[in-house]
Amino acid sequence: MSNGARERRQYASQAEAETALDEYRENERNPKPAPHTEAHATASMTFGQAVDRYLAEKVRKRSLFADRRITTHLKEVFGADTPLADITANRISEYKAKRLTTTSDRRKDVNGAAVTLSSAAVNRPLTILRHLLRLAHEEWGVLNTTPKIRLEKEPQGRLRWLTQEEATKLLAVCKKSRNAALADLVEFALFTGVRKGEARSA
Repeated sequence: MSNGARERRQYASQAEAETALDEYRENERNPKPAPHTEAHATASMTFGQAVDRYLAEKVRKRSLFADRRITTHLKEVFGADTPLADITANRISEYKAKRLTTTSDRRKDVNGAAVTLSSAAVNRPLTILRHLLRLAHEEWGVLNTTPKIRLEKEPQGRLRWLTQEEATKLLAVCKKSRNAALADLVEFALFTGVRKGEARSA
């Protein structure tokens, strides 16, 4: 029945007709949401609201303070009242291009002149923005797609391995520490190569 008028439909087989009837009855019991519902949800969430939800979910992160500072910066750039769907790949690319030419307030070259932001400084807000948008798409269901965000390549830090003699001296000093567990922790880290945070949680 459509708009109060009875409809007659023909089906190739009885099984197909029964399937169609079952689908009709199921839709009557559990109506599907209107197609515009998701689009409406997307348009209704602002960037500021998305940031608030992101921070609420990351409240137990050790980096929460830094995340708050960075997301405050992002809200100033993109606008807290901007619809989340309007944070497009083009806008993000323009923001990144501007960051690449921005000089650092803290870093100077050998002549004392200001230098541009490092790749890591450019990437930090982009990484948080990318994570927020992925959550909005994959978990919150308020974005149909996520814009592609390309990060800058960061130079690899200098790696240095301890010699056997240096490792032995380090362990000897650790055994003299008031912290009885320090030597075991350092020895575990030397043999496995884990980071400090990973060793503490092991």
